[in-house]
Amino acid sequence: MTLAEAKRHLRVFHDDDDADITSIVAAAEAVIEGPNGIGIALLQQTWRLSLDRFPCEIIVPLGPVIGVTSVTYRDSDGVEQTVGGLRYDLDQQPFRIWPARNTSWPSVICEPGGVKVTFECGHELLPQDLRWALLLLVGHFYENREAVADGGSSELPLGVASILERYRVGRVA
Repeated sequence: MTLAEAKRHLRVFHDDDDADITSIVAAAEAVIEGPNGIGIALLQQTWRLSLDRFPCEIIVPLGPVIGVTSVTYRDSDGVEQTVGGLRYDLDQQPFRIWPARNTSWPSVICEPGGVKVTFECGHELLPQDLRWALLLLVGHFYENREAVADGGSSELPLGVASILERYRVGRVA
């Protein structure tokens, strides 16, 4: 989201708050994006998932996944190798990766970051409802700059949680 889009939504016609609005846009994006948000990438980007070992299936905590660039691991000699013959379905959420049929994951040295999955994810064009949720958050944060606003609301704007819940990836409470 550009500064101009945010200012138009906020109906701000001066430049005095530009730095604050830019920060507010970044904060609103952080509420939505990445594994600490709702598990999506707003725009197309490359991410790397780091694991200590191979699980039964690799579950990618972000979406929408466009493709897998590579799955690498460190073998028992500490040499980085690439896994071939992967199975996955790009339409599945959360996105899961398995070894090829009738094979298993290779032996890996069990250490932090022993397995790395590099993947592309994000939207080519941000869906309109997500754009609207982002604008609603920007407006909410602009109007409620303190944790508790006198007479204001500290809850998320109406509809934002509903929109975001439709896109949430791989969370089970």
